[in-house]
Amino acid sequence: MIQDRITPTLAACLAALLLCGAGCLQGSYFMKVTTADGVTIDVPVEKTAIRVADEAIAVKGLQFAPSTAEDDKGITYSFDLEFLNGSRPAEIAVDDVTDEPIMRLYTDSAPKLTGGAHWVASTSPFNAADEHVKWIMTLDSGPRVYRFTVRLADGSTHVLRYPVIVSNTTKESDRDALGIK
Repeated sequence: MIQDRITPTLAACLAALLLCGAGCLQGSYFMKVTTADGVTIDVPVEKTAIRVADEAIAVKGLQFAPSTAEDDKGITYSFDLEFLNGSRPAEIAVDDVTDEPIMRLYTDSAPKLTGGAHWVASTSPFNAADEHVKWIMTLDSGPRVYRFTVRLADGSTHVLRYPVIVSNTTKESDRDALGIK
């Protein structure tokens, strides 16, 4: 008799705890994206810090921003890689692998590290008519994926893919900054 009363009460308490816990949990949402080089990666949908790294290299940042200098308007890409565990770069290439054709954004055949372990570089501005930035003309929000191919001084090659979600609002702001209607 007592056991019959405890079981429903216990069940109700457990159900309440589970519902409360489910309401308090925040899940992560990802979309699967297949890059132009045939690799499928998970791209976080919500704004969150993206960690892309292996045992030798960590992508610390990738940004693109409008350069509005009157004689050199366009989109400039900036990169920051951190080299871990004493690794040293011999060559670095950055490609946009979102769509076909794959486009090279930057190559550094003699990378220099700053601050002991960081490689930081920026492209010259790509003007609005350049294939490297034609994606700012699309109206949809979506991911862009950038591939870092790094040959280290020890001869090993590391490939890291870094996804960025680009909103239509960001594209619109970039178009406005560049005077594109």
